[in-house]
Parts: sequence; C-alpha cells; structure tokens
Amino acid sequence: MCCLFVRACVYARARALCVCTYTRLSVPREAPGFSFHRNSDGSLFLSERPYFEDRQCGASVNDLWFTRSDLGLRFVIRKITSCFPYSFRRKKPTWCLTTRVPAGPFNGFGPGLRLARSCIANWSGMTTVESKRRRRKKKERRKGREGRGNGFLPGRIASLPWVPNLQAPRDLDSGFLLSKEEEMCVLWIHNIQIPNRIERGPTDILKALESTISRDYTAPHYKFHDDPFLIPQSSMQNRSYALAKESGRKTAMWVREEHRDLFQHKVADPEIKAFVPLPIYTEESKVTEETLLYEISNGNVANCITIYDLLKGEMTIPTKQALLELLCFYNNNERTDEWLETHWYKLKQKSKWLSYSQIDVLFEFLKEQEPKIAAAAYTAMICGLAKYLRADKAWHFYDESQGKNIPLSVNGYNAMISLVPMLKQEDLKSKSLTYIYRAMTTNGITPNIHTFNAALNVATTLKTNQSALDFTRETLADITKFKLKPSLTTYYYLLKILSRFGDASYNNFIKILTSLKNETITVQNENDLNFFIVAMEMASQQFCDRQAGEMVNELLLTGENYKFINNNKREYFYYRMYLELILATEEFETFFKLYSKLVPHVIIPEPAVMNAILEALKLHPVQTATQYIPKLWSHMIMFSYLNREELLENILHLMSVHCKPVSDSPLNAQFAEMALTIWDHIQAQNSKRLQHVFVSNTIIGNIILLLLRANNFTKTTEIISLLVRSPHLIKNGQTITTEHINQIFELCLAQAYVPAIFTLLEYVTFHSLEGAGEMAGKLYKTVSLTLNQENILASLVGNDVLQLQISDKT
Repeated sequence: MCCLFVRACVYARARALCVCTYTRLSVPREAPGFSFHRNSDGSLFLSERPYFEDRQCGASVNDLWFTRSDLGLRFVIRKITSCFPYSFRRKKPTWCLTTRVPAGPFNGFGPGLRLARSCIANWSGMTTVESKRRRRKKKERRKGREGRGNGFLPGRIASLPWVPNLQAPRDLDSGFLLSKEEEMCVLWIHNIQIPNRIERGPTDILKALESTISRDYTAPHYKFHDDPFLIPQSSMQNRSYALAKESGRKTAMWVREEHRDLFQHKVADPEIKAFVPLPIYTEESKVTEETLLYEISNGNVANCITIYDLLKGEMTIPTKQALLELLCFYNNNERTDEWLETHWYKLKQKSKWLSYSQIDVLFEFLKEQEPKIAAAAYTAMICGLAKYLRADKAWHFYDESQGKNIPLSVNGYNAMISLVPMLKQEDLKSKSLTYIYRAMTTNGITPNIHTFNAALNVATTLKTNQSALDFTRETLADITKFKLKPSLTTYYYLLKILSRFGDASYNNFIKILTSLKNETITVQNENDLNFFIVAMEMASQQFCDRQAGEMVNELLLTGENYKFINNNKREYFYYRMYLELILATEEFETFFKLYSKLVPHVIIPEPAVMNAILEALKLHPVQTATQYIPKLWSHMIMFSYLNREELLENILHLMSVHCKPVSDSPLNAQFAEMALTIWDHIQAQNSKRLQHVFVSNTIIGNIILLLLRANNFTKTTEIISLLVRSPHLIKNGQTITTEHINQIFELCLAQAYVPAIFTLLEYVTFHSLEGAGEMAGKLYKTVSLTLNQENILASLVGNDVLQLQISDKT
C-alpha cells in the first residue's frame, strides 16, 4: 500500500519530466518499477521516460499507475483539480460526481492515455494497478465503453484506416482533426511491426545460452573431470582419458546387448530407442514389410538383409528401392555410431566395396522396371560404387544406363564427375566431363553446387597451371550462370588451385576470406572439413602473413565454425600452422602470450612446434631466453617430451651455451637441476627396457657441464664412470666431443676436484682420445697431489707420458 500526500503536481517541459513536490511518501524500499531521484529542493524527479499527456481533465491519486520497468513507462501522474484536499478524503473524488465525465474506460483518462495503456497491456503483457473506483464500477464502465471503439481504443482512432509505413498523421484522410495525443497514438500503432514466427528446435534455447559464454582458456575441456589429478597433461593422456570415459559407455551398451533379458523394464517414458537393445531376427521370426522399413529407417544393415531373406523378396518396389539405397550407401560398413571421442581420435580408413548377392538381385529386378524406377536403381548403384572408388564398375553401369536412354538424377551425374580425376590421361578427363555435361543437358538435369565442386576437383588434378586456371574460370562462370551459392568445398578447391601461383594469389585468397566473413557456413560435403586446414597452411607456409592467419582464425572461431575441425589430427595440424605463423611474424613476447592462452587446455603443441620455439629463442637476447626457458622446460616434462632428442639438444644448448650464466649466478643451480632430471629420466628408461635409450654425445656433454657449473662433482663422476663401463649409451659409437672434454677438465681443475679429473682421464684413455698427457701434466703442475694421487695419475696416462709432460712444462 502506497500512501502519497501531494501538494502540487505540474507538468515538466516538452521532454516530459514529471516533477512532484511532496510532504510524505511511504513506498516499499525495494518496490519494483520505482525510479526516484531526489532534487535539492525536495522534489522528486521521475526518470525521463516517454509518456502520453492528456489535457482533457485531471485525476486524483487513484489514477497513479505503473507498468513494467522495461517498457520505460514508470508513472503517469495526472494534474490535480483545485478540489483535491476535500476530494482526496472522500471515497469518491468530487470530479467523479460531475456531469462532465470524459469518455473512455478510465474516468479522467483521455484517449492518449487510454490507448497507451491498451497497447502496453495487450502487446507487452503489462500488469497495472487499477483503482478501487474502477473495480467498483466495472459494469458502468463496460456500458460506457460501448460505442466508443474496440476495447480500450477510442472510437475515433479505432475507426481510422490502416496505412502501411505511416510517417505522419496528416497522411490519414480521416475527415476530422486529431489532437496531439491522438496523433502520437496513431503513429505508435502504425509503427509497430510484429515479426513473422521463427521455427525453433528443441535445443535452440540451449544453443542461444551457449553462445553467450566464451571459452575458458584456463580450464580443461568439459569432457574431463575437473580434478587436478584427473586432468590430462599430455596428448597421450588426452586420448586415453577421453577414450576411457567413452569405453565405459560402450561397455554398458555391450552388457545391455548381451544380457537383454535382464533389461525388460522401461528406463524412460516415452521410450528412447537408443537405449533399447536391437532386435534379433531368426528364421522363426514373424516379419513384415513394415518391419523391414523400420530397420531401413534405423540403418541396421545386418537386420535388413536378414528380414529381406525371410520375406523372400516379397515386398513392394519402393521398399526394394529403399533397401538397395541402404546397401549401396553403407555396403560393408555398419551405421555410424555417435561416439564423439572415437571419431575424434580415429584415423579415417578406406573401405572397400563388398558385393552382396542381395544387391545384385535387387538391382537386376529394379533396372528392368519402368524408366523412372530404373533410373533410381542405376543412380543408387553408381553413387555407391563411386563412394567406394569402384570406378570401373561405375563407368560400366553409367554407359549401360546412357545406352538405354535412362536419365540419372543429379546425384548420379555428380558421382560420375567425382570419378573423373582418377583417369590418368589429361585429355580424357576433359572429354569425359564434357560427355557428362552433355548428357545432363540432354536429359534436362539442372546441376547443383556439388556438380561444379566435383568439376573443380578435376581442375586440381590438371598438370599445367594455365589449363587449371582456364578450367576454373569456366566453372566459376557456370556457378554464376545458374545462380548457385558456393559451398565451403568450392572455396577449398579454389584454394588448392590458388596455391599453385605462389604470392600472386594473395589478393584472391583475402577476397575468399572476406566473402565468408559474414556468412553462416553449413556442412554440405565431407571436403568442407578441409577448408580451414588448407587456408591456415597457405597463410602460414605460402604467404607467411599474420593478417591472413588472423582472418582464418577469426573465421574459424565465428559461430559454430569450429565444427569443421572434426578430429584430433586436423586440430593439431591447424594449430601447428597457426603457432608457427605467429612465431615467425611477431615478437617473441607477443607469441608467448598466445602460446600461454592456448597451451595446454586448447592444444598441446607438437614436438615440431616446441622445437621451433627453442630454435627461435637462440636468436633472441640472453635475457629473453632466460625468461622463457623455465616455462618451456615445465611443458616438456608435462607433455612427456623428454624422449625427444632434438628437444633435449636445443634446451641443453640454450642453458649451457646461449644463456651461459656467470659462476655465482643462481641460474647454475636451476640449470643443473634440469640437467639432472634429464639424466635421471634416461636412466629410468634404461632400467625399464631391454633395449637401452641412446642419446647424442652433445646431450651427455652439456649435462656434465651444467652439473659442474653447480659444483655437483659427485654426479659428474658417476656419469663419466658409467660411460666408461657402458660406452654404448652414446649412440653410433660416438664419444664426448673434445670441446666438452676440455671444458669439463677446466671446471674440475678450477675447483681442484681431483677424483673427477681422474675419472675423465680414465674415459679419455679408454677411448684412446687425444689430450690425456696434456691434462695430466697440467693437473700435476696446478694441484698439489698426494703420493697416492700421483701413482693413480701415472697409472692412467703412463709414467713415461707423465714424466715427459712434466719435463716439457719445466
């Protein structure tokens, strides 16, 4: 209940600001729809909103009403008559008792306000607070409304003719003048346009909600458990975790199939067909043609063949045609199951055509029927043979159908055009295509976009660039002639043709991307899935242009276009090209921002990408390389890349050569820890395998150097001793390079660590390397050796060699 004591109410300027000075206002603090702003003089300014004025009469506080806030109409406050103080205390205002009561459903409301309330209530579902006076005199108002228009609309306005695209009330030939308020109402009514109904699917609301949420690059994919211990950290774990989760579903379905007698209860109402075990048909099963049609609709090839044999071919011609099309489409493959992860990680395998006896029987029967039925049978056979690349048999049936003057459907001709690239002779390709075009024209078959897509595929196989270009221009002219909209496959073949012309095709490449920018792309052909891969490859490898790469990536992330990256292999290839492009065209800091955004939850970089990053760091200053080495090292461990020799060589080279720290730098300890991790990993792998892991001599040499710079002489001695006992750990029978041996000796000599030098001398003499005598003489002169150490030194290099080195030094 709102109690409002009002002293005065005035209209604001033409902008319709209502100002109400007051003495007391009691309103719920959180009442919806109220929007007050207190002025310095104590008045209340209602939010500036459009509203309809009515100059005919005033109203009391009972005429205060509010609407939904989103309509913008907060309050309508009427001018108060001079008798307000007295009439406010009465149950009925004084002006309601007068004889001059304005017409309309609300006493005191003019046509403008009546129409405003009518339109809002009828078209927007607005709720209003009606006055007690209106509720008490419902019957009187209903009677008073008769003859005054339709419902809330005043008669004068309701009777006006409808004028489309009305711009001003003066356009109406109404025969009388309208007030200012009525003019506003007429314009309002005529400017409202109710859109046509849009058909919505059952999941459209979910898609709309999903489109409001952007991808969280800091979180793993939703298919993984949101648990630190269950989030995959490598590409192998990604595959294993995803397939393991799906394997559980497959196991449940297998149990349901094998023990169907245990699952007789209904798990859903209405019944979900996917959860019901597939029926099993035997020789005792009673089947009908309807049963066969049901299995055909579900794509169960094995059951369809069984039912067909049980019926002994006794069925109508349309059913036989449907069965033939099913067998030609699936052939020896079962219906594709909706196992998303299996399809994501499964590589495509070529299928071979399997000749069912049922196919031959059905086809031989149908091709002898009337021409329309025979044409459908030939089309089904040719499409199936073309799908499984049985070109010889498809050409045989095509020539047979043309010899009988049996016209194929457009799909049949498209299938034959798709086989033209398999012809070896180039002149035979153009002749065959012309032959098919002529047959389509003769039989009145209108080509579609798939016809010309197959023709563009022929252009990609032509040997010379000029012939391919001329053929492409003719095909594009035909597409324009028939007013067809190119599909993504069209652009895919165009990109393949443009890739022949190098940088000269850049402008056309950009035009293709620009034309696709504002289009809604749908999947029409399997080759649509190749477009983004080829586009990013051209932007990265052929043009090496950042702008082109960003245009491709922006197009991929628009709407639902990411569905064109339909498997794991395509995703890895796409992002490898994209990251290599950014790495080659941008500063390393810019590249690493993108790298940190995508890795590891969107993509795990391939070893080739990681190797390119490490190679790029060699070209940057020491400070830049030192900043990013720890992050890249942690990713190498996370992604299980410690078995990649080229990565180990590059990361160790960065730490030991390019970013060589000073002797007292804390980086020495960090680099030594990384080197020790690599060595421990090698040893762990060798302990698990019968065949040992072999590494290069540069990897071993850099590991030893990094350990020595951190004064880890114990581990250094252990590694060199192991190399003496197991020289095969270094691949191809190699030894530590002379450069590394000299650096190792100088570091040990600087710290006077004699045991490590003795082990190094043992390794040098074991492999008969040069420089053992020089190192022994330098050690003898630099470090004060004990008698026992002198004897060990003499035994390692020989007493004669040692004495010779000592005498030479003196």
